[in-house]
Amino acid sequence: MKICCFIASLRLGGAERQLSGLALMLHAQGHDVEVLTYREGSFYAGALGEAGVKLTVIPHPGNEKRLIEDVADHLRESGCEVLISYLVGTNIKACLIKERCPGIKLVVSERNCNTNLPLYTKFRLRFYKVADAVVSNSYAQEALVRKRCPALDKKLTTIPNFVDAERFAPSGRRFCEDGKIHVVTTARLYGRKNALGLIRAVYEAGCENLCFDWYGALSNDKYYGRCQSLIRKLGLEKRFHIHPGCEDVEQLYAKADAFCLPSFYEGTSNALAEALACGLPAVCSDVSDNARYVVPGQNGVLFNPEDSNSFSSALKKLASATPEDLARWGSESRRIAEEKLSKVIFIKRYTTLLEGLFGGEN
Repeated sequence: MKICCFIASLRLGGAERQLSGLALMLHAQGHDVEVLTYREGSFYAGALGEAGVKLTVIPHPGNEKRLIEDVADHLRESGCEVLISYLVGTNIKACLIKERCPGIKLVVSERNCNTNLPLYTKFRLRFYKVADAVVSNSYAQEALVRKRCPALDKKLTTIPNFVDAERFAPSGRRFCEDGKIHVVTTARLYGRKNALGLIRAVYEAGCENLCFDWYGALSNDKYYGRCQSLIRKLGLEKRFHIHPGCEDVEQLYAKADAFCLPSFYEGTSNALAEALACGLPAVCSDVSDNARYVVPGQNGVLFNPEDSNSFSSALKKLASATPEDLARWGSESRRIAEEKLSKVIFIKRYTTLLEGLFGGEN
């Protein structure tokens, strides 16, 4: 089967990692796989090249209609049978390409879980009617789309993200070696991720044994400036530090005692999956599918990101955990990651989906 995986670029990012991983797994199964991009960014190109997966960059001509025509021409010439598209802008382009290449099976992928369906989201879902399958990476998003867009009901399926359990594994480090609980967050620092809410909750909880490191800042970003101002205002300079993003994030998890993800909404979070696989307890907002992977009292704590009392209470629960509690929670996190977020499950679900599109053939 000739499969083309379509995304804007291969810059460092969660969706790009998932699509590149999917391409590698499909290639390992014997499929003819090609990754298509049209913008700068090639962080995952090396891994694709080493495995023999073709990467084709179709230069953006500065005109969206021309780009769609160029990609459609390439797909026809390559003999593509299945186009798998990731991320909103690329999904819409893929739907327009499908109209020009009706013989190609199209799979579009939803990567977030919205708390509602704003006008723009409803607009893009109308495009999805031409797709053969719509894959969500969270059950919560599937349920929302199914409810609000019944025309897609039979095309919807959920395939949660995978985590590389070999790369992301427990470090063997003892918890709270210095008497502190070091909490790490690896996520882009912007409003949706709720860093300001976390800073306020840290102050309100007043737990001196909790120390926080957030990786994912852009130093010239306005939100970064607001976060830094709030940290100074609340006198948290010694307990809350913000850093640029890091490519070798497994090293960050290896130095931490717990993971925090305070987002207002998520899909299936790559960062959460990685932290769980590394054997870290998790303190997360109770949104989207987080409760499928974080069970209060078993491997972490959940809270309402809209409720400051809920947030600070969750941090107090973490602060009261003993090293033995954290070790037990961490072991459960690893078990959950292996059971629910493995590569084996991920590729099996995609294989089943693709076989269904061709009635079991190929």
